Amino acid sequence: MKLKMIPILAGLGIASGVGLLGVQHVYASDHADTPQIFNSPGTDLTDVFMFPSPTNSNNVVLMMTVNPLITPSTKNSTSFDPNVLYQFKIDNNLDGREDRVIQVWFDGTGSGQTAHVAGPALPLSQGTKNGKLRPYDVTGTFGSTFSPTGGMQVYTGVREDPFFFDLEQFFNILPDRATPVNGIEVPNPNSPHQTTWRAPGTAVDFLSNGNYSVLAIVVELPKTMLTN
Repeated sequence: MKLKMIPILAGLGIASGVGLLGVQHVYASDHADTPQIFNSPGTDLTDVFMFPSPTNSNNVVLMMTVNPLITPSTKNSTSFDPNVLYQFKIDNNLDGREDRVIQVWFDGTGSGQTAHVAGPALPLSQGTKNGKLRPYDVTGTFGSTFSPTGGMQVYTGVREDPFFFDLEQFFNILPDRATPVNGIEVPNPNSPHQTTWRAPGTAVDFLSNGNYSVLAIVVELPKTMLTN
């Protein structure tokens, strides 16, 4: 089976040997911005997060979220696209090329879906044509946490969307965008665009309170595994 490749974290720098992370700031979030991506939610990368482990100062947590706008009624029937190869790409020297890659892919669909993990390891090739690495023997199941190798913990499953998004105000300022609900472009009612902002403390999070969820791949591992 030929898998679609989704590279993640290109341009992310991790300082080696000092126990600290030096991260290039990348600001991006995508929620079904085009009709094409709306029709292929398993390839729709919404956000990428990287932060120190809250329980182990030697560890770092990498997380990507995909397949946005999962409603309460579809939460129990949504799973990862088995035709997609999800990748964290780690650039240790800020040259814009991955030095390590973590790959995750899935077999099957639904609650019995199996997760395979490979890396972090040297990629077979740099760029957009990376092949699949040899996975660990230990696999996981959808909605559970497992340890594919010593020191690494992986979770794959549904989580509430962590991105704060005031959709109504977004379309007041940038109305000529496709709505993430149905992939249809919103007509521009303002000419020129509205540029006023809500008063502090009055923003409304369109995605909060369990209204919309995402699929999350969460990897916690020692920082040395990314830099050695």
